[in-house]
Amino acid sequence: MWNRRCGVQFLSARRAIIAVGLLSAAGWCAPATPASNPPPAAATTSDTSPRMVLATIGGEHLTVADVIAQDQADFDRLQQDNDLRLHQLQQRQAEARYKLLQQQTDKVLDRKALDLEAKQRGSTAEAVLAEVNVAAVTEEEARAFFEANKSRANGRTFEQLQVEITQHLAAQHNNDAMRSFLDRLRAKHGIASLLPPYRVAVEATGPAKGRERAPVTIVEFGDFECPYCRQEETAIGTVLQRHPEDVRLVFRELPLTAVHPNALAAAHAAVCADRQGKFWSMHDAMYQDQTALGGSALVETARRIGLDVDRFSACLSAEDTLSAVEQDSKAADELNINETPYFLINGRPLHGAVPLEQLEAVINDELQRATAKHG
Repeated sequence: MWNRRCGVQFLSARRAIIAVGLLSAAGWCAPATPASNPPPAAATTSDTSPRMVLATIGGEHLTVADVIAQDQADFDRLQQDNDLRLHQLQQRQAEARYKLLQQQTDKVLDRKALDLEAKQRGSTAEAVLAEVNVAAVTEEEARAFFEANKSRANGRTFEQLQVEITQHLAAQHNNDAMRSFLDRLRAKHGIASLLPPYRVAVEATGPAKGRERAPVTIVEFGDFECPYCRQEETAIGTVLQRHPEDVRLVFRELPLTAVHPNALAAAHAAVCADRQGKFWSMHDAMYQDQTALGGSALVETARRIGLDVDRFSACLSAEDTLSAVEQDSKAADELNINETPYFLINGRPLHGAVPLEQLEAVINDELQRATAKHG
């Protein structure tokens, strides 16, 4: 329920699962054939080389190449679709492999840190883990969480959701406390992971805010009708205010038309506003009122922010406007992005309504890496 994008466990159970995972890591572990010659032997259905003969017409052979030439565009589209699916599969496999590698590396390093600490104390790993202190979830904290996520409560009250929210926050508390404790042990015993962050290549093309040569570039794929995109605007705004020289934001369109009927029109409006130098004014206005994304409402917004309305209206259905949105959507497809908001921070993916603290953690890590790289 609390997944913010277009499993909750009790504290003791969650803590036991983490501990068991750590303690179980012991050991670390052609041309047509002349008519006078008989056609080639029948091929298998998977053998569709260009010279394969598909039929005879009188004394002539009809080859695969002949048939493809009749409608090359359809065959080209089929190849492009297959190439895209293969690329997406490779992307998913690469990310899954990285996550597994990271998970197993952390397990080995955490186990080693525990063993070293236990040896130093003359104790056991179990006894060391027992010292982890986890703060209890207060009712005030649970209420604050409810208020911040009220739009996803589906009309239910805090009292109806209090137990579920408390369990969710308790799991977070436990995870955070355990991670902090293990990180301190790693630092104490000189253990450091050298696994670099997972990154994907993405073009930072589109309307932008921030210094062009900033060390950190955030590429956002967004949908103007997505409530979580709107919710994330506060965190993104704070990041840009805190890092005016170090962070650049690039916006790319990803209208999710299957769930947001006005998203495509809004994306076109944003492109047309950009053509008149007022993308961010339109961007802010559409997120401010997501009920005003229909045709006439968008024209009114254009007038209100000072656009040439006639030029804006003509732009909405122009071929190059449609193409601009399609290019961003195609880029998202190639990256297996099918939800919003979706961020790539120097290529590092984060998706959903990402908490400000998480954005800041990744940005600060990237700034530290940039500093270290350039001395």
